[in-house]
Amino acid sequence: MFLTRDAKKGIVATLQSKIEKYPVVAVASLKGLPAKQYGSIRKKTREKAHIAFARLTLMKRALEQSKRKDELRDIDAALGDGSVLVFSELDAFTLYKLFKQNKSKTAAKAGAIAPIDLVVPAGETNLAPGPVLTELKQAGIQAKIQGPKVVITKDVVVAKKGEPVSDSAAMVLSKLGIEPMEVGLQVEKVFDHGTLYAGSVLEIDEEAVVQSLVLAHQQAVNLLVEAEIYNDVSAPLILLKAQREALAIQKLVESKAPAKTKAEEKPAEAASASEEKK
Repeated sequence: MFLTRDAKKGIVATLQSKIEKYPVVAVASLKGLPAKQYGSIRKKTREKAHIAFARLTLMKRALEQSKRKDELRDIDAALGDGSVLVFSELDAFTLYKLFKQNKSKTAAKAGAIAPIDLVVPAGETNLAPGPVLTELKQAGIQAKIQGPKVVITKDVVVAKKGEPVSDSAAMVLSKLGIEPMEVGLQVEKVFDHGTLYAGSVLEIDEEAVVQSLVLAHQQAVNLLVEAEIYNDVSAPLILLKAQREALAIQKLVESKAPAKTKAEEKPAEAASASEEKK
């Protein structure tokens, strides 16, 4: 697309304005992302993130001319073919999560690397009998004709995780309407208030983090109680522990005390009777 000099200056000025306005600047990749999905992502995230698509030379020029060119040097270096700039006020982890949540499913293309084991499940299909049986067989799928439809007799892994998808597997998955691939904006670098994050470190398991924090808290409280270090949390637990131990000692002492003999009990009974007579 031909751009006039004024149009280029306008794009650079707009980018430069956003670079200097937003505290969080990221580089993301559009590689492998169809235009339809890209448009959908922009629409869904526009209230929280601004995606700027422009020629590589114009994005680099905007970064170079901005007041933040020194601190954003690594962002400049990360730009490449298929890159976009993302501007936001969200922190790096929340921004990464935003784009992760807005990925969409798509068909597997021949040669694509399977992200997981791609399974064709057993059961009835919407495929009509015919040449498709041969195509299923080529993909290693056992099927039979049942009435007017084709039925797959057992689950089959047509591509293992990390392996390329074959032509026959891609064709069969497409005809069955199975879309096992995820496509989206791939965040590569994020500059967040003075810290540069690689996209790989922003991929975290939130549930595992929460469980780790809960476990750490439990272990810290246990340590406080055992070491008898008092604070608002540990003090009640230390007192309860002391009470339990005191009761346990009392029971132990009572269990070890010798039982009274009948001879020892009679004088006590006689003394009680004598007191009553008086």
